[in-house]
Amino acid sequence: MKNLDVVWRTLADAALGGKRDWSSIGEIAYAASVAPSTTHQALGRLVEIGALRANPLRGYTVVSPQKLLEALAAHRNLSADTLVSTTLAAAQNFLDGVSVNYALSGTSAAVHHLGGQNTVADLGQRVLYTTHNVLQKDFPESDEVVILKQDPLAARTWKSGYASLAQTYADLWASPGWQSAEFLRALRTKLFAQADWERGVVA
Repeated sequence: MKNLDVVWRTLADAALGGKRDWSSIGEIAYAASVAPSTTHQALGRLVEIGALRANPLRGYTVVSPQKLLEALAAHRNLSADTLVSTTLAAAQNFLDGVSVNYALSGTSAAVHHLGGQNTVADLGQRVLYTTHNVLQKDFPESDEVVILKQDPLAARTWKSGYASLAQTYADLWASPGWQSAEFLRALRTKLFAQADWERGVVA
């Protein structure tokens, strides 16, 4: 993933977890493990669309988690980052045969973030992140599973075996098939059923 995506994902995950205020670019850069100069560039678009506000004295505030998440999702290019497209059986054999960090995203992670019980749809195409180096030539080709490289921040912080909520949302947005659309709708309903002003959190 590009550093811009990592910065946006860091802000989105934090906002969805209740943290909207950041004291400085340095604090955001540290949380995202990205250089301050790169972080500054990444924030410009979010300020422009009104997802993020630069405070008069210091720091930034996420004023629209939904806009932030949708900006991340619209920018996600899953196919460009895909290293391997393969079968479910081959992906399972890969996970059984190596000791590496990995995390499920897409529909599998959506089930996890929706409470752990699938009441939405069959899973369709699966999305798998790994720290292991993989090559298409080592896998049979299929569109059942796509395998992507896990960025260093994700490798350190995705401890549940699933991608973060923001990454899951973005990957669903970028995934083909009616299943991803149904899981995206379910997540959106859970996350944004109530407007910010109704929660009393808009400054």
